[in-house]
Amino acid sequence: MRSVPFFSEVAGFFCIVAILSLFCAFTQWNRGSMIKPISSFPMLLVRLIAAQACYYMIVSVDLTLTGLVGMSLATNPALMTLPLSLIVVVGTACSFVAGHAAARFGYRPVMVVGALTAVAGGVLSAVAVASDSFILFCIGTALTGGYRAVGGFLRFVASEYAPPAKRERALALVMYGGIIAAALGPFAAVAASQAADQIYVGSCALIAILGVAALILAATMPPATGGSAESDKPAIQIRDRVWNPQFQQAILVLASSGLVMTLVMATGPLANEHAGHGSASGAAMIQWHLIGMFAPSALSALFLKRYGTSKTNITGGLIMAAGSVLGTFADTGWAMTATLALVGVGWNVLFVAGSALLLQSYPQGRGTKLQGFTDGTTAAISATGSFAAAWILQSVGWKGVNILAIAITATVLILLAWSTSRMSKLPAPRHDADGSSALVVAESPVLETSTRD
Repeated sequence: MRSVPFFSEVAGFFCIVAILSLFCAFTQWNRGSMIKPISSFPMLLVRLIAAQACYYMIVSVDLTLTGLVGMSLATNPALMTLPLSLIVVVGTACSFVAGHAAARFGYRPVMVVGALTAVAGGVLSAVAVASDSFILFCIGTALTGGYRAVGGFLRFVASEYAPPAKRERALALVMYGGIIAAALGPFAAVAASQAADQIYVGSCALIAILGVAALILAATMPPATGGSAESDKPAIQIRDRVWNPQFQQAILVLASSGLVMTLVMATGPLANEHAGHGSASGAAMIQWHLIGMFAPSALSALFLKRYGTSKTNITGGLIMAAGSVLGTFADTGWAMTATLALVGVGWNVLFVAGSALLLQSYPQGRGTKLQGFTDGTTAAISATGSFAAAWILQSVGWKGVNILAIAITATVLILLAWSTSRMSKLPAPRHDADGSSALVVAESPVLETSTRD
């Protein structure tokens, strides 16, 4: 029985290593390009990482306890997952709206409104639990779902205000907020649930408190959409990028990796319980999965800088597939934990590469609509995997889930290879006056600048 505590100890060690590597990244920030679109960009990056930690802490509390609260409040067992579903559905819908709102009003007002929905959602949920009201709890979780729509903007704020040669690196560093949430979120949720006389009231109050912290951080963000000269021009329309190869690849990579990651993550704890490994093993599994999702961010950015998006996508896909291959051959506690950890690492690599492709598809400062559309599409497809996870597990088992994950990953790698081959035959990049109909090749000048500075 030593294995689970050992996993937790090593997980804590990797959290420390991740934090140390983050500080090392900050010490190296000023090397290379010395052009800074705004003053004190490293301090903005610190605030963005803190805001990302608040965001994922709220997500962690939702994932840990919303289903349990719904089960305790719902009069009909068929409705007990409705509050969690509302978080996903409302968050997905609001992602599309948030992109257009950010294009019109800038990032700061949108993030402030998003943080206010988290505060309101947490307060209403706490009142709902205290008054035993399922309907009010559904309203509260729906509001919390609205906050989900703005969390993805944090990495884009970093990319918009970073020096042009460091956009991908800034985006990856913001993701370190996730490792803080992975280390603290589940434990804080459980501890807060016991803080009030009535169970779970404290957890809902914790969401409101984190929302207040996110609100304060959002209010200190830059007001506009970017620090470049392009930010004064209108945002690129989605229709003007539908046939852009890099935009297509970005959606393919982000949506498919999110689907595989969500599918494996959602079925992992259920399969662990079915295999009789116990709740402690299941907790270690999720902890390692979250570490895999966020700890390699700086390394993923360095790999992207050195080898470009194509090789980074292949590497991320192979790592993700390796985890699923292991899952098809073994269902012991350590094997299932390793599967989720490797899938998390593969997702991280693909997430950084896919986000970099998205950055390359528009001029700096003009991508808010594309950002909202991409995040909304990714969330919708990931939600499909989450909703179907239990049915798929019951139908084909843990081994079948991993075979499906391998098939999806292999299909994506084949499509990426075909797309890259097609892009290599395109003419040299050509930009219209408004930047709305550019053709770009596989490794665009944007990437060449950012990866070889």
